[in-house]
Parts: sequence; structure tokens; C-alpha cells
Amino acid sequence: MANYKPIAKTISAASAISGVLVPANLSTTSWGLLLVRGSALFSDTILRSGAVAVWESTNPTTAAPNRETFTDANAIYGITCRAGVNLIFKFYAH
Repeated sequence: MANYKPIAKTISAASAISGVLVPANLSTTSWGLLLVRGSALFSDTILRSGAVAVWESTNPTTAAPNRETFTDANAIYGITCRAGVNLIFKFYAH
């Protein structure tokens, strides 16, 4: 069974707060899916309520991450990523 990723649709901030309905056609694309579950730790300290950012690359970059999520109170996170690509994970403490 194929997995599907929604294709992003940007709605401007002005449209979002105007109270006017903005019609948008959304679609999906097929992709290989990987569910990553882990714990965010730094020097044996759990990073609770921290951010998890994932880049589909091995190169250092200043670009926005491809995926973002947050850790829970125990520093546990789960995030869906594209399979078959190199991934960089970065954790940011609260």
C-alpha cells in the first residue's frame, strides 16, 4: 500500500485573519515512509518540551528543516520522514 504526503499549500497571513474563506485545492504525492521514534538527550539530560528539526541532507544548511516536531515531558518524539534519503536531526531545548 502506498503512503501519501500532502503537498504544502501556503495561505497568506492576511487571508488567514481576514475571516474570508480561501478555497484551496490540495493534493498528495506518493512517498516512501519512515516513522522515527526517539529520545532527545544532551549529556544525560532529557530535553523535555524541546523542538526536533529534521533535514533531508547531510550538508550543513541554514535552510528551514524539512520536518519539525516536539518532544513530550519525557523527551520522547515521533516523526514521519521520507525513506531512502540521508537525514540530519537537531534538538533544541525549551
